[in-house]
Amino acid sequence: MAPCVADAELVVGTTGASVLCTQWTLMWLGYHQGLVTSVYDQATFNSVIAFQQANGLRVNGHGDAATLTALGIYSGVDQAPPPPCLADAPVSPGDRGPSTECVQQSLATLGVFGGTVDGSYGSSTRDAVKNYQLANPPLSATGVADTQTLAALGIWSGFTTEAGVDLFNNGAWWPSPFQAEPNWRVVNGIPVFGNRRICSRENADIIAREFAKDGADISTQQYFIYVASREGGCDHTSVNFNLATRDDSHCTFQLNALSGTFQPNGELGRRGWSADNVKASMKNCADAASDLWVFCARGPWTPPYSCAPPWEGDLGPEGDA
Repeated sequence: MAPCVADAELVVGTTGASVLCTQWTLMWLGYHQGLVTSVYDQATFNSVIAFQQANGLRVNGHGDAATLTALGIYSGVDQAPPPPCLADAPVSPGDRGPSTECVQQSLATLGVFGGTVDGSYGSSTRDAVKNYQLANPPLSATGVADTQTLAALGIWSGFTTEAGVDLFNNGAWWPSPFQAEPNWRVVNGIPVFGNRRICSRENADIIAREFAKDGADISTQQYFIYVASREGGCDHTSVNFNLATRDDSHCTFQLNALSGTFQPNGELGRRGWSADNVKASMKNCADAASDLWVFCARGPWTPPYSCAPPWEGDLGPEGDA
């Protein structure tokens, strides 16, 4: 039989040829006792865990690059799988509905939740969420499935979607009124930081639209145009890439400095982004900044730069840029 190849990342719910290849290979090696269905089901998840345990790999049940490489079938392509469900944040004790059901389903898949997946956020769900948070710093162990927790689980509904563009409403952020921020000015309807360079209307629209797509209201869109004015006049050519510290101090400092986010398995790497094309593209830069705003619940260019990313990743020297 001809060898097959599989793309990463494979998780429960993934379907297709990559899953079929993984199942056949695991079965050939004696790890998979289930059916070969092209569906990454619980049996496949368990087979992958058994293979990872036996081969000194990180045990997560995912068909990630390291696991597929050890199986000898990695295609070299990483694809971010669609989550099997999505949840709105925050999901708290006492809540009922599909968001709670999604949290329960995701935690059950990870082996953290052993209760009934019924969409009711009771004490067992709260305890499972808290245990997951404790096991995944820097998440806060509150028992509430907040934005960062859902992002770490990969089920948060606030990831960039075109549906959120309704908040942008064809440039409804403009003209901007006054906001009680230090050095806030409005020139030709565009927010400006003090005497810094004024963003062009085109670039201001790009920033506002990307934040709108992540759920920011109009006043927040205006605020980040103002902050971007402070950090180089909304001009990607003004970005300062510091070769000594390997960070981009104007646009996406925290994304670069705090995780391996641009690595192939990093949050942005899976989208095909690199430090170079973020730096060269105003749209990608604004998108990265809006993602950071969502994850950290505050401004991406605003000190102190202490927001830790909720996704997993090594913080070694190769992961800083």
